[in-house]
Amino acid sequence: MSKTYRNEYHRLIGNLHQTDGYIFNYFGQKLAPFDLSVQQYVVLRLLAGVYPDSLSAGEVKERMTELNSDVTRLTDRLVSKNLIIREVDPQNRRRVNLRLTTESKKFIDKVAADFNDFESIVSHLTDDEVHTLNTLLDKIRNR
Repeated sequence: MSKTYRNEYHRLIGNLHQTDGYIFNYFGQKLAPFDLSVQQYVVLRLLAGVYPDSLSAGEVKERMTELNSDVTRLTDRLVSKNLIIREVDPQNRRRVNLRLTTESKKFIDKVAADFNDFESIVSHLTDDEVHTLNTLLDKIRNR
């Protein structure tokens, strides 16, 4: 089934949307054996990056690439899986900190090791193509 586009700009938007879905599904399939969604993995990687320290829910939300992430729902699921702990900040009782446990840090390190070839989805592109695509995508977001 061919798609009809008004012009190349319209086609570009369609391609970006379709490619985003393709990449999201690819990552989802790679994470399925670990019973993790892509968003959950992103939260865990953010927390692993500051381990053994913590981040507030607000800091996690700021660092998420998906602008409309429901951090509360995501963290609820990760807490129920015993992958993160919620702690009230002793200096600011309104702030809730999120952190990995020692066991969950080991788990996320294993997932990351098994998932370290995620770049293979674009490995067929040349270095010049990757550079050009990165430049163009940056330009779209930072106009």
